[in-house]
Amino acid sequence: MGSMVEISPHPVWVDAFHAYLKPYWVGLLDSEWTERVSNTTLTLAEMQGWILQMYPFIHTFPKFLAEALTKVEDDYSRGFLIDNIRVEKAHAEHWIWMGEGFGVSRAEMLDLAGGNRPILRDVQSLTDWLWYINTKGSLAEAVSATSFAVEGLTGDLARKVVGGFEAYRNHQGVDMKPKTYKWMREHVQYDDDHPIIALEVIKRYAITEKLQTKCMLAAKRSVQLLHNALMTSFKAYSVKRASDVTEIDVDKRNRDLTSDRRSVARRIGFPERRFGERRGRAGKVVA
Repeated sequence: MGSMVEISPHPVWVDAFHAYLKPYWVGLLDSEWTERVSNTTLTLAEMQGWILQMYPFIHTFPKFLAEALTKVEDDYSRGFLIDNIRVEKAHAEHWIWMGEGFGVSRAEMLDLAGGNRPILRDVQSLTDWLWYINTKGSLAEAVSATSFAVEGLTGDLARKVVGGFEAYRNHQGVDMKPKTYKWMREHVQYDDDHPIIALEVIKRYAITEKLQTKCMLAAKRSVQLLHNALMTSFKAYSVKRASDVTEIDVDKRNRDLTSDRRSVARRIGFPERRFGERRGRAGKVVA
């Protein structure tokens, strides 16, 4: 991939692009998911949860790139996407290795990716968005949303969280071998290059102010939806301990239930009038 990196001078709008995206990018890098993976405070069940739920997205990712490939009109961009598709197909297998290392079975991940079980809403929203932008959007928008935003941010995330994996080594059912690290370690490398090349592709095709704005919005949407998906994926597998339920929690729940019952029982009042009384009256003329 390194031979493909040809950095051309950035037009002025690219600085605005980076500045616009930065708060959302930093928001995910400093998110609860990122911090808790990197400092190893996620439970094993929460780790298994996000690895499992995000697999269908990883599995589908090369297909997003294939849709963008149909829009290419130059050899540089075509070569980048073809090579990226090959790499991402391998990375889908590496994600399975990561899952197996943390005790998630291959069969469970493939079953979820095959549509035999529903995935979480926020993961589905992320997947649906990338299907949409890669099929219906321009090439510049597609690359901005996919190879620049998702892959670029993934590289930064991988660098921040991979060190936290080691603390799970002694958990029962965890096998912290080299294959378990492979997905994260390879994204630290590949996703140094991919967003750089992606930006070169974007600059070639986003030649109008309107397209440049659309690229900014597409990248922002990808970052926001990735953030939501990761947060939802681990929280869905969080188990609230009995000791965390306080008397206040129970009292509040009982009050809420009582309030709900009263609301249901309350008689709905209708206006005291006879609808038939208006029959035969001349309508009021509005000037």
